[in-house]
Amino acid sequence: MGRSDALELERRARRRSPGRILLVTLIVVAAAVLAWRVAVFGMLGWHFGSGFDERRFDKLEQQIDHRQSAFAKADARMRQLAAAHPKAEVITWIQARICVREAGRPEECDPTSRKDKATYDALWGTDVILHQSHDKNRVFFRFYGNDPPIYTLMHAPADTDTESYADAHGFRTSRSLDPGWTLLGPIPDLDQENRQWQYD
Repeated sequence: MGRSDALELERRARRRSPGRILLVTLIVVAAAVLAWRVAVFGMLGWHFGSGFDERRFDKLEQQIDHRQSAFAKADARMRQLAAAHPKAEVITWIQARICVREAGRPEECDPTSRKDKATYDALWGTDVILHQSHDKNRVFFRFYGNDPPIYTLMHAPADTDTESYADAHGFRTSRSLDPGWTLLGPIPDLDQENRQWQYD
């Protein structure tokens, strides 16, 4: 065997060495995993991101449009409750009861009156109506739906910069409806969600 043949055999051995094979395998596997993650997170972002929000907003807006007077009536009633409980941190209204929580005191709940229940029943898809002291002059209608994420209808003064509000409070998206009414997408950050709705 000549020297050139020996060099060729050595080069082939180096090309097929276990270390090289392992390195190439790791690079290929890493590239495949990265491509898979990009594809999966891209699909999740599309499904749960703004595209999904827009479709959900379309459905909510249509239902809200059909029940504008019912939402306005519920909003006026919640503002009456807030005026009657000026020290309340949170007022929650569900179909069966209205609860008031003041600072340093346990939450107090009363069954809804027949009139309040009728007002609530006229709404579509609302799971809870909220008033919070840290969001003065705002009433929130929260739509949980069958599955998360949760969407919210906010009624605020007509001159509210709703985009800035949504950004500052962690809402992923927003859509302005009639003056003063805004749909808010979900809050992806759990800590921000807890702070916004005073769950802490």
